[in-house]
Amino acid sequence: MARPVDLEKRAQLAVQAFEVLRARGVSATTMSDLAAELGLKRPTLHYYFRDLGEVYEAVLDENQKRLRALAAERLIGVEHPLELLLAVVRVLHEHYRGRRDVAILIGQIMAARGGADPEEVVRRGRAFVAPIRQALTDRLRAGIEAGQVRECNPCEVVDLAIAACDGALLGRILRDESAEPVLAAIEHLVIDPLRITPK
Repeated sequence: MARPVDLEKRAQLAVQAFEVLRARGVSATTMSDLAAELGLKRPTLHYYFRDLGEVYEAVLDENQKRLRALAAERLIGVEHPLELLLAVVRVLHEHYRGRRDVAILIGQIMAARGGADPEEVVRRGRAFVAPIRQALTDRLRAGIEAGQVRECNPCEVVDLAIAACDGALLGRILRDESAEPVLAAIEHLVIDPLRITPK
């Protein structure tokens, strides 16, 4: 009977693999390269990861865990649905602030993981965003019912904020632009007009 994989060690290796991929590039790194950089024999690396696809999955999972941990920290005590929407957008940008190469690397890994099927890249992105989108939409809908948020289409508001967030992140990657003007515009043009101030 095969001994079970030490999941904590696997997660540590994924974090280290992330840094190797970041330094060497996704397309320039083989399992042999990765094993050497991690100070492992190739069979040992294969014990933790069957192939590069599993390495990519683990690296993406660890990045999402970091993002979730940051969100959990930053969203403590945020109750108002509009503040929550704005806080989520800000967390996404904080996660990648000063880490332009990380955002590019995540895109490369997703593309490499998708292989010849670009729809796989799209599916993975949707799988990550869909629960966030649904939770924010539900909170906005509840805020409308509670008299905290003006009447609106919650799905459209969330989609607009996410699209602006995505655009700002892309601007940071392609043009090295600050996301702050876009985040301020989301707040002043989308969030503030929907806020109902208690009388």
